[in-house]
Parts: sequence; C-alpha cells; structure tokens
Amino acid sequence: METDGSPETTSSDEEDDGDEDTPMASRDGQAVTTARAHVIAWQSSSLACTSESTSAQPPNACSAHEELANVSLLKLGFLGCSPLQPTVAVSLHCLELYHQICRRKPSFSIQAMVKVLCALHNTYFQSLRDQFAIAFDVYLGILRSVKNLVDEALQRNSVNWRMLHACPPCNYKQPGEPLLYPARLDSFDGNNSLKRIDSSGHADERLFESSYFIHPADVELFKDDVRLRPGTRLAPESAQTKNSEVSHTSPCTENWKAANAVTEKTIDVFDQTGVFVSACRHGIIQTVVEMRRSGELAKYALATANKLMDVYGSDGVTGYDIGCSFTKTAAASSIAMKVKNHNHRFVVNSFHGHAHNRRCQLQFHTLYQQGLGIEDLETCERVFSGSNAVAPVIRHASYFHWLQFIDLHFDQWDQDRYQELSQFMYQNYKQALDIINNLTPVVEELKTQLKITDADFERWNIEELEYLQRLSTEQEYDPQKIAYVEALQSLTKAEFLPADKVSGLNFTQTSGLRKEAQVMTKAREAERQAAHNKLLLAMNVVSDLEQQLSIETRWSVNDAEYKQASAYLTNRRFIRAVEQLEGLVVQRLFELAKANLAGTGYKMRQQISNAITRRSTAIRNALERYNRLAPLQMPPRDMLKFSEVASYAWLGEFEMLKHSRCEILDKPWVSKANREVAGKYFRIVRAREEIHRLNIEISRLQTWVDTEDARLLEISTALTTTNTLLASEIQMRYEEHRRMNNLHRIRLQAIYNLHGYSGDSVEQGNGLDEDQPAVLEELRGADLIEVDEDDTLCDEADRLQSCIS
Repeated sequence: METDGSPETTSSDEEDDGDEDTPMASRDGQAVTTARAHVIAWQSSSLACTSESTSAQPPNACSAHEELANVSLLKLGFLGCSPLQPTVAVSLHCLELYHQICRRKPSFSIQAMVKVLCALHNTYFQSLRDQFAIAFDVYLGILRSVKNLVDEALQRNSVNWRMLHACPPCNYKQPGEPLLYPARLDSFDGNNSLKRIDSSGHADERLFESSYFIHPADVELFKDDVRLRPGTRLAPESAQTKNSEVSHTSPCTENWKAANAVTEKTIDVFDQTGVFVSACRHGIIQTVVEMRRSGELAKYALATANKLMDVYGSDGVTGYDIGCSFTKTAAASSIAMKVKNHNHRFVVNSFHGHAHNRRCQLQFHTLYQQGLGIEDLETCERVFSGSNAVAPVIRHASYFHWLQFIDLHFDQWDQDRYQELSQFMYQNYKQALDIINNLTPVVEELKTQLKITDADFERWNIEELEYLQRLSTEQEYDPQKIAYVEALQSLTKAEFLPADKVSGLNFTQTSGLRKEAQVMTKAREAERQAAHNKLLLAMNVVSDLEQQLSIETRWSVNDAEYKQASAYLTNRRFIRAVEQLEGLVVQRLFELAKANLAGTGYKMRQQISNAITRRSTAIRNALERYNRLAPLQMPPRDMLKFSEVASYAWLGEFEMLKHSRCEILDKPWVSKANREVAGKYFRIVRAREEIHRLNIEISRLQTWVDTEDARLLEISTALTTTNTLLASEIQMRYEEHRRMNNLHRIRLQAIYNLHGYSGDSVEQGNGLDEDQPAVLEELRGADLIEVDEDDTLCDEADRLQSCIS
C-alpha cells in the first residue's frame, strides 16, 4: 500500500468532488442520490461493528469514538483501499462509474480504468491497480449486502425466487387464463469462450454465492449417467484421458463435431473451460453451469434439465443444438422417468436444425413442433454473443473474480432483457400478423390450384417420416458383390491398354546413341510395366473375390446379377456425390455464420473468407460429379446449377436428391411446388400459435407491471417510519422499475392498437405522454431492421456468391 503523498493527493481531488451533494450514477444508469451513500455507510458500519465486536459486547455496540476509518470515509463518499488504516481512498462516484462501465462494457478492465484515473490526475503508481481492485471488490460486496436486505424486506430471498419471477411473461400465470402448451419455451447450450487459466489467483480463497450457478455437486450427480455428449470428442491423442467419456454419435451430431472438439491441451491449461447456460425465450438467464476441465459433457445438460423441471414443472420444451440426440441421452439417464412424467420435450433450434437431416427435422425442428409459434429457440447464441465480451477480463482471474464478473454481466443482461420484454412482444406480434396476412392468400390460392387441403400437409409429413424411417432400417446390397462388380470394371479397364502405350517405340541399335529417344523409350517402358502390374493386380483381386463368393463362371455385363449390382453401385456413387455436396454446404453455413458473428477478429475473418473461396471451388467440382451421374439414374434426375445448390439452406432437400426410386418420386411431398406450399402453411400455423401465446404473455406482463409498482411503493411507505434508509433504497428501486414499467405500458398500448390484435386490452392511464413519442419512434425504428428468418436463409446464397466474386 502506498504511503507517500501522491495517492492521498489523488484521493483529495476526488474528495473535493465527493463533498458536493451531487448524485452518483445508479445501477440502471440514472443518478443515485446521496441516500444510497448513506445506506452504504449504514450497512458498512453494521458490518464493521459486527466484525470488531467481541463475545462480551453486543454486535451493535459500536460507539462514536470507536468508529472505523472506512466508516467515516464512507459517510463522506469515499471507500478506503485497506480495512483498518487506509492511506488511499476512492470516491463512491468513481467506483459507481466503473461499476456501470463494467456492466455495459465488460471488456473494460480495472487496469484500463486505473490508467484513465492516473491520466486525469497526472500520476501513476503500479500498485494503484491492486488498490482500486480491492476497493471495487468491497464496493460490490456492499451493494450485494444492501440488495440482500432489500430482497428480504420484499420477501424475494427464497432459493428459486429469481428463476420464478425474473421473466413475468413466462412465469406470472394468472387465474383463469387460457391453456398454454408448451407451458414455457427454453433453450440451453454450452460455450467455451469464458475459460479460466488453471491456478490463476490461487491465493484468493474467497467464495462467491450466485443465484445463477448450479452447484458443482448437483452437476456431478450425473457424471456416470451417460458417457459423453453425442457429437463431442477429444482429439485422437487424448481420447483415453481419465476425464474422457464415450458415447454414441448420430449423423446430425457429426455435423457439429468440429465445433465441439476439445483437445487435451485445453483441458490441461484451463480449469474452467466454459459455461453451459439456459435461458427462456425472452433471453432472461435461468441457470449457468461451469464446465470444468472438459468439453460439453452430457452431465451439464442433464443437470440443467433436471433443475428446469424441478423449478418450472411440467409441459416444457427446451431447444438444444443436438436436441434429437439428447432426447435419447435423457431417456437413458437417471432422470428418464422425470422427463416422461413432466412431459418435457427437447427440440432442435431453428438455425441448427438446418444442418440436421430431413428425418430429424420432421421430428425435432421448430417449424414442425406444435405450440412453438415463430420462436427459433436460438436464445443462447444471442446470450453468448454478449457474454463473449467478458472473456478478456476473466481469463487470468481468480475463481472468485471469474464468478463475480460473470454474475455481474448476466445480472445486467437480465435487466436489459426485462426492459425489452414489451418490445420483443410487439415485434413478434407484428411479425406473426404479417406472416398470416401475407402468406394466407398465397397458400389458399395454391391449395386451390394443386387441389390439396390442410390435412394433406400434415399427412405428407407423416408419410415422409415413415418412409425415411423405413429406409434407414433397410439392409444394403451385399457389399462383397458390389466389390466384385467394381473389381470386374477395374479389370476391364486394365485389359484395354491404350495404343500409345506401345506404339512409337524405336528399338533400333542407333536409338541407344540418341539421348532423347533413349529417355522416351524408358518412359514408355515404365508406363507399359505399370499398366501390366495394374492388370495383374486387378486379375488377382477378381480371382480372390470369386473364391470368397464361390463364383465358378465369371459374371458378364449381360448377367442379371451383374446388372443389379451395377445399378446399385451407380446409385451409391450418386448418393455419395449428393452427400459430398451436402457436407460442403454444411461447412458453408458454419463459415458464413462465423464470418458474421460479432467479435470475430480480422485475421479470423480473413481465414474464413479464404475458406469460403476454396469451398466454392470444391462445391463446383462436386457439382460437376453430381451432374455426370444424375442422367444415369433410373429414372434420370435433374441436373443442378451452382445457384440452386448454394441456396439449399434446408439440408433436408439433399435427402430427396439421394433417393431415385420410382415409388418416392411419385409421392406428392417430393414435388418442389408442394413442399414450398407446405412450408408456407406451417409458417402460418406457427404464426397463429405465436399470437395465442403472446396474448397470454401480454396479459401476464400487464398485470406484473401494475402489481410490482404498487407493491414496491407500499413497502417503501410502510418502512418510512421504522427504517428510513432501507425505505429510501426501496423507493429508489421503485423509481427505477417505475420508469421501465412505464416503457412497457407505452409499448403494450402500441400492441393493443395493432390492427389484428385479438387479446385483452387494458387502459394505461395518464402520465405516459412525456416519453410516449420517443418510445413509439423507437418501435418504428425497430420495425425497419426486422429481418424474417426465411429472408436471412435465402440471402446466404447471395452472400456466398459475393464472397466468391
């Protein structure tokens, strides 16, 4: 701790500011009155007296002459950097300023803040960074203590209160409201950005209590349920480490294995390798699990699912990027009966679903799930886009600070999402109405032209799913016979040696005198010898297979078995060509998504751009191979253009290309026109479900804002005579929430005024005219940047083409 004059000078300058009776920045960005400083001083005095008291002295027996230095400093608006005899103090204005900066800009570190302060005071001491960090930790601890007192007064200190009340549209159920199924929509996923180096800050043994994190002991209950999350795998050199687990994979999860790869080096270097987060559809965080020395294991998802069912009850739906595989994982775990009894379902998020096969999409994609509305369940991707900003300041932090900064970020994230609830509802309601109004006339006209009904769309999905399931259980043609036909085709090619291999050779005696002729002769002889060796090898392979299959007479091209095997071989080559195209498009989706992700560095963008360019060449080559094989199919398949392949955002379209059987080509659900109409039909159905859900959520939010304002004001008034300081803090919370709730009232009124609104309306009363024009203008501005899901997917082909050119 510095003891010379410079630090005190810095503190003195801040003290001049602190002597003025000016407000500080509050937790929500408004000014904090001096009442908060008094509350902080009161709470700190209570804590200090308690820590200094002896067993013979009551905890509150601190007399005036025993007042600690920090208590005196706090009353003046400062906080010392050491507990007993501080020589450096930081103003509460400064600490609150950094507190708000840290909430809104998590990557702004303490080191950067101290450099700013030193520049303002024209001084620098390296130790000031540690002193400021100590004071900031104490300041945050005081704020948490004050919050605990407020929560206790408001009776909001039960174990799961935050999870049950943080999102009113999801949880604030009203008596007599219509039935809502699913009862709630959630999503969870893992992210490896929030890592922490092993042994960082090992001397800091403080514990941090957070209402977000599931206790590690509750997670470890599931460590032996299953082995490894499907699709996740360790690198080959570390496949058998002591922490490794084993599990089955599926074609869907194979598409994501590159993103889920975890190396042994990562496990050895980092203690925390990321977080596993769950959030409601409105973006408010429910739970967080720290991933320790591992990749995204199944135990994290199982512990999260178990917590969600315990807190929220039955009839929930959770989106997960591998919801199809995790459904099987949960069914084989210790919570299998709980999942069944709670009627809890796991589905695949909208964007991730585009990289799943068609059979999986029909069972798990959000477009085909009853009751999900237009929700994409990609909430966690938006959460991670914000939380990635915390990574730079916690990579080398102690475990205490790792938890503290993540908790601080998610607390602010939830406050921001709460303030945007009504805007979320307005945009979704308007989007659902637009879908219904724009697509319904088109679908009705096409239904008349194609002579189909709504029942046909539902039936087509069932028939297609049954066909794909039956196809997956059929046994393939005898692989040895296929190998035999391939060997015969190779032998036929090897028997016909091109004429130029043996013609034009000069074997006269004078040829040895000419160097050029001698070199050419040797090259031709080497080619002839290679062709002869290839012929011998092909003959040996054919003879070996004939012995294995007990074939006495060699098949000819006119034999029935040869034709059957050759047709299957041609079809298999065609299927492999389609699968190669499919794989390249999957990689294209990943690269385009990463290239447009916030926080992607310049070098990474350059590498992705180069990869997209290389991928375009590979796609064109694979397309040429496909177009060579397409006419050879029975019946012949249509040839494709590059623009058509690039626009295949739904990878299920590739599934239809693979099957060239007559019985499938005659099905109505194979027709491209019918499939487009079916897609529009299901979007209309989901839009109507969205309106039904929003009508209920709007009513819940309306009731909540009115009830919360009244309750906060009531408790603040009741405490005025018994506990003035606590009443003042609650009054400040009331003013903060009143401001946010008034925003909700203005936006809710805008929803009530929408043409097509079908829910209950509530008169908002007076007092909103001042902010109403600005809020409504903000809503109109949001409409201008609203992007439809299908528009985004269709634009990917254009973006890819622009990257190539």
